[in-house]
Amino acid sequence: MEANIMWWILQILAICGIACIHTFNRWAGIKGIALVTKWLVNVGAQSIIAPLFILSYGLAPTFFQPWFLGTALIALTGFLCSVFFFTEPIALMKVLGAILAVIGSVLLIL
Repeated sequence: MEANIMWWILQILAICGIACIHTFNRWAGIKGIALVTKWLVNVGAQSIIAPLFILSYGLAPTFFQPWFLGTALIALTGFLCSVFFFTEPIALMKVLGAILAVIGSVLLIL
């Protein structure tokens, strides 16, 4: 697969993994599951995600492209997780912030 497309895919997969880890952390809470179990889940997931980031940054044409794509995607996935998993209310400012983050990322990559 072409390197220009591959770094995007790797970055998206890594960001989805980060969103999953932190959704789990929020869901598990401080008193829920034992701290050792949460630590093992986090370390295990990050051992899979870290190589995705390494490859993504290595294949990207510049440093700031995966950085801003990752920033926008983590904002968007965080927003979606807070709405769908934790049923937090949707505020216009949150929606506007997520949209502007994605638009800003696209503009910086172009």
